[in-house]
Amino acid sequence: MKTVIHAWTQEFNIDSDHLKKYNYLNEQKFYFGLGDLIRSTIKLFYLSKKLKFKLIIDIQLHPISQYLKIEKHILSDYVLENKNNVNYVCYGALEDYINNNNKNILLILTNDFYKDEIIDEDCKSFIKNIFIPNEKYQKFIDSKIQTIPFQNYNIVHYRLNDNDFLNKKENMDFNMYLEHLKLYSESNDILISDTLQLKKYLFANSNIFTFDVKICHLGLSKDKECIRDTLFEFFLITKSVKIKTYCKIHLVSGFVKWISKIYDIPLYNFNY
Repeated sequence: MKTVIHAWTQEFNIDSDHLKKYNYLNEQKFYFGLGDLIRSTIKLFYLSKKLKFKLIIDIQLHPISQYLKIEKHILSDYVLENKNNVNYVCYGALEDYINNNNKNILLILTNDFYKDEIIDEDCKSFIKNIFIPNEKYQKFIDSKIQTIPFQNYNIVHYRLNDNDFLNKKENMDFNMYLEHLKLYSESNDILISDTLQLKKYLFANSNIFTFDVKICHLGLSKDKECIRDTLFEFFLITKSVKIKTYCKIHLVSGFVKWISKIYDIPLYNFNY
């Protein structure tokens, strides 16, 4: 039986011919956040049943692994030995790539789409099992959760763009988002955002609760504290009652979309 290892990593090989075949531009920057990784792992989960291959999810090469429990598998050493040989498989190419590859072990990273958004309980459990904090990090999460001034809480999430992460300056009308927040705010909301200046502005001009944490893109950053804090926001969302989200660059942010589906949390999309 063929084995496919989905190696979650920030470092991977790009094959120009592979990209051209699927009409990708080689000059674009490739980096993938948790939403991308979860979505493509769901795709692989169902493909493994359809194509009858063994699927292994390996996170040891990704910086989030320092905060999660790592389950060793029979090919863990193989992944470490071949960490420079992880091949990127692009949108729409995953099934062809697996079918047409004669190797018994495929070590890949993909961000392929999962079009059918129905997810069964087996798949939800499979994804949840990836996100188990190690003992030290669980204590960190618990200590922060205990500071929340209400027992049940909602998440208010603003996803604007990656400019902060890419060190690009942009002039934005923060007051527009403040007015938007006032329309939908509730007393037990917690604010998170990918844009630090927006988060500071909304916090300074409203009564909304938020955490003073460092924000990063988990597909780009190697800063331990930023990764720790951003991953904390992931776990914070998983414990929420509902998610209210606005996304400037997509119909909905994958970061909150897949948390909503995997952890069965109602999501209200302000884009509509």
